[in-house]
Amino acid sequence: MRPDGNEVTVKVLLISANPERVPNPVFPIGMSYVARSLEPDHDVRLWDCIVDGEDGLPLAIRDFQPDLVGLSLRNVDTQRPDGRVFLGDYRRVTDLVRQATLAPLVLGGSAFTLFPERYVAELGADFGIAGEGEHLRLLVDALAAGVTLDEADGGRGVPGLVRPGRATTPLRKWAGPVGHAGASTRLVAAYEACGGMLNLQTKRGCSLRCCYCTYPLVEGRRLRRHDVESLVDEVERLRDDGARYLFFVDSVFNLDLAHTTALAKALIRRDVKMPWAAFIAPHRVTPAYARLLRAAGLTHAELGTESLSDPVLAAYGKPFRVRDVVAAHAALGAAGVHRAHFLLFGGPGETRATVEETLATSATLPDSVFFPCMTLRVYPGTPLHRRAVAEGVVRADDSLFDPVFYCSPAIDPAWLKARLAEEAGRRPNFVLDDASEEMAGLVLRARARGRVVGPMWEFLCR
Repeated sequence: MRPDGNEVTVKVLLISANPERVPNPVFPIGMSYVARSLEPDHDVRLWDCIVDGEDGLPLAIRDFQPDLVGLSLRNVDTQRPDGRVFLGDYRRVTDLVRQATLAPLVLGGSAFTLFPERYVAELGADFGIAGEGEHLRLLVDALAAGVTLDEADGGRGVPGLVRPGRATTPLRKWAGPVGHAGASTRLVAAYEACGGMLNLQTKRGCSLRCCYCTYPLVEGRRLRRHDVESLVDEVERLRDDGARYLFFVDSVFNLDLAHTTALAKALIRRDVKMPWAAFIAPHRVTPAYARLLRAAGLTHAELGTESLSDPVLAAYGKPFRVRDVVAAHAALGAAGVHRAHFLLFGGPGETRATVEETLATSATLPDSVFFPCMTLRVYPGTPLHRRAVAEGVVRADDSLFDPVFYCSPAIDPAWLKARLAEEAGRRPNFVLDDASEEMAGLVLRARARGRVVGPMWEFLCR
């Protein structure tokens, strides 16, 4: 509301610039949640570069004539030494926006939060929102009220606001409601058509201290749990909008056993009957807990195992050991849940002996698929970053915007690459990164026949 008392509706176009489709196109949950924070007081429209492409974006902008454009940046790169950096994709979308409108451009998203000042400079943006994107609401409300951004939120400013040549406003946690926006209904239908897998978040934050992980930097360490009944309401709404499968995209689904137990019981009590998957730590997964999750709809568990060698798990900062992985694998299997283990080779503490130990133990875990990665992407502010500086892998003044990868000094990267390729050649369920695109093609062709939903990696299990 402006000083003259008139209500002002701001027209906001939110764009998901993520181009990555491998192994599955990922629904832009962050953009949808930000749109929810703006509804119904402002006029919000969404554009997704996977669903909508890029060619029609300038015309859509001219037709809508937004007062503000928000650009969501999901990934910095593919976190592979031979992978893809997405800055060029983001720059191309930014150029299309600038050609079509003079409206302010605001950046956000997880990639932006890791390198906020750099992205603002590289893309020539007017503003950015580091941290939780829902704080864009305060910026939009300030525009509507005709006040400066420093006067927003009662003079506290917009949390995480990045402006060229100005200090970043301190981050704060979003305290408002969360959930998918009404404006995202069109995208829900589009993603349902290419596989039916939508996503939902049950909490934010990560209390673990894995040496390489950015989740604590992006979401904070303190767990903030979403209301269980509201979550089930969201599941039902997505189901009614056409979703056939959900992925709970928490950093680790089972960090809070009491909360996830309550959610599982609510899904069962309300007879939702929606199959789902989640990222699960192989830690404290008892047979009873596994059976409960399966009864609530869990069909696929993607396990952040990372290694099957205790010294490496300790060096990675994991709260579990190999015996816990074996127990979780058995409990989930007995409950009828498909299991995939993600492995990170070559990190701190890795030796040839620990590599062989992980490979040998993985071969003893039945009915599973393994997704190994070689070396660890170094991100600023992580324990791995501090170790890499101490070991001379990176300079202390390196921003790490250009990808740098850590490999244990006890491991020859060429040997490790050859050894993993040898293992993949013997085991169809040991899927290297360079096989992912081929597998993604198979997945898309299977989905085109309309008979399969969910991750689909269970077809590789051995």
